[in-house]
Amino acid sequence: MLYLLEILFALSPSYVVRFSFGALKLNLLEVLIPIFWILALILLSKKGELDKFFSFCKSIPKSVLIFTAIFFLASLLSTLISPTKDRAFGQLLAYFVEPIITFFFAGYILREDHNKNRFLKFVLYYIALLSVYALIQYLTLAGLPKLWWGNSAEPKRALSIFEYPNAFALFITPLLAYSLPIVFSGDKKNKHLKWLLLIGLFGLLVSLSRGGWIGFISAIFVFALVSAKKDLWKKLGVVAVLVIIVFSVVPNLRYRVLLPFKGEKSTVSRFSLWETADKMISSSPILGKGLNGFATDFNFYNTDPGLAPLDYPHNIFLNFWVETGLLGLISFLGLSISIIWLGWQKFLKGSLYGLAIILFIIALYAHGMADAPYFKNDLALVFWIFASTVI
Repeated sequence: MLYLLEILFALSPSYVVRFSFGALKLNLLEVLIPIFWILALILLSKKGELDKFFSFCKSIPKSVLIFTAIFFLASLLSTLISPTKDRAFGQLLAYFVEPIITFFFAGYILREDHNKNRFLKFVLYYIALLSVYALIQYLTLAGLPKLWWGNSAEPKRALSIFEYPNAFALFITPLLAYSLPIVFSGDKKNKHLKWLLLIGLFGLLVSLSRGGWIGFISAIFVFALVSAKKDLWKKLGVVAVLVIIVFSVVPNLRYRVLLPFKGEKSTVSRFSLWETADKMISSSPILGKGLNGFATDFNFYNTDPGLAPLDYPHNIFLNFWVETGLLGLISFLGLSISIIWLGWQKFLKGSLYGLAIILFIIALYAHGMADAPYFKNDLALVFWIFASTVI
């Protein structure tokens, strides 16, 4: 069944393929996920493993099940109070129902370390392919929309197969962070993975996503701190010097780093977004505004005439508070803490995948301080697939 999960993961960006079925608006990923469930159940039935699968689901740590249940309940309440019920129902399906159900299947498939190892290799090869295309875009402009060729407001940025550069960075950053312990495990069988990681880092670099850079740097720092290997610190020191040199020499990169200190519109807009979200939360601190509430009520609360409407406040805490209320925020935080705790316990017992999921969460939150790392079809699915690896 592992190959089914690999195919589903590879097709996670297919949410950009949208179509209508009568009055129902769908995207390709929303259709592929139930197909994955059906095929997985058929295979489980043929192998006589259905009872084993359901026993596995019951064995999942209670803290994870409880916070997942509360998180799902919060999403239901947020759908009911949403100012746009039809759109909220679509988001309920795409961001909560489908990813959470997939979590149980992914956990069963990836419960053995050898399956995790094979899956991670597949993920890194996939990221490398996405990043090669991003590098081609950046160097030749082939396949790169004119909007991202570079202008007075934005420098040239690559987006690979995604709709915009930050979508590319949001997808690969936590995955690259997750791979660090396994790539640097010293296992000769995984030696080639370092090259895949490097290619992925070049992809992240040319996305020019500062949030992605910060997310990955945060994960590296924690990884080096936990590993406590002198040779790793030396290597990171050398890499840090090289990065500083590259950023100093390449105008686009230097320009991207310095922009926030010059009152760049993108940076300043974050403060306006957070202020708008704060007003919404103040008006409804317990329930929030419901799914799609921020985008719908934006014009009623925004006081910055230069700020274009956006779907989310671009802060992981504000995103969940506005969209899913205090219950959604607390349950997601509780789930994240549970995952980190379980990951730490596994790491202490010798599992590098325990540390991997911790780095995944750290990168997600660090990047999420200035972006929306969950509320997108592929991001929600990837979060729950990788969260399952801690079980």
